[in-house]
Amino acid sequence: MSLANNIVKYRKKNHLSQEELSKSLNISRQSISKWETGENLPSINNLISLSGMLNISLDELITGEPYLHFPFDFGRPQNRKPVLVMLIILSIIGFISFESIHGSVLLEILNLMMIEFIFYLLIIYISPIDYKNYYNYWTIGRSGIKYPSINRIDKSVVKELIMPIEALLHLRRTKYLSYKQIKQMEIILDLYDMAPKSIISFDWYFAGYSQLMQEKFYLEVTTIDNEKIVLNLRQYYWKESKEHKMLPTIISFLQRKNFRFVDKQGITDIVKDKNSILINDLYDKRDSLRRKRTDVSSK
Repeated sequence: MSLANNIVKYRKKNHLSQEELSKSLNISRQSISKWETGENLPSINNLISLSGMLNISLDELITGEPYLHFPFDFGRPQNRKPVLVMLIILSIIGFISFESIHGSVLLEILNLMMIEFIFYLLIIYISPIDYKNYYNYWTIGRSGIKYPSINRIDKSVVKELIMPIEALLHLRRTKYLSYKQIKQMEIILDLYDMAPKSIISFDWYFAGYSQLMQEKFYLEVTTIDNEKIVLNLRQYYWKESKEHKMLPTIISFLQRKNFRFVDKQGITDIVKDKNSILINDLYDKRDSLRRKRTDVSSK
């Protein structure tokens, strides 16, 4: 979106007429009109004044994207209350189980451990809250990225189970990668063979749906040493999250770096379009391409 369009957009958003805005800036209404048609550009001083009058940052005024504050934690849960809830649930289950089992002390302990483990599995894998995010988040900075040391898109079951525990005990381990060490970065969304919306009729962007029903969405980073690093993007699925709001800005920031940014699926354009839904659009594009291929092969 051009600067001219942004001035129009944010002026109207603040319920200001061209006349009202021009009076606030001590310039003529014609100057505002020329800015909004793209005939002229505001001076640096006027841009600064505009951003103040329209209650947005200079970045957002010029590019249409919100300002990216560094460091930015992508996917990091906002609070630790869910962890406390999990511990309380496990404690209650453990107490009830211990009281209801009679027999040898060893048998009671083994049964208690088994019950606790089963409920822990259910909480970690079926709960709408992805407790692995307490370990799995990554941080984007001005000069590089800090990411979790357990770093694979297909993690082992054991590693996935211990991640929330390590995060809870403050044992999370990270590594640092500067942008100069990156050769390529690709944004990827792994679609299912069949579009979920064709077999389940509910909103895939509802903030509480199970983590088991999320397509894998990530940045695959290739270093100059050909090491593969995965940066999880699934927090974008939550509409109200800061990650959903900031992903277009983050992509723009990364595209300006001195490495190859690959987007074979056209994800960048979709996330920048506020009226589009990423998953639905990608399934529609893929299914449309499949139909075209089928029509060509049948002729």
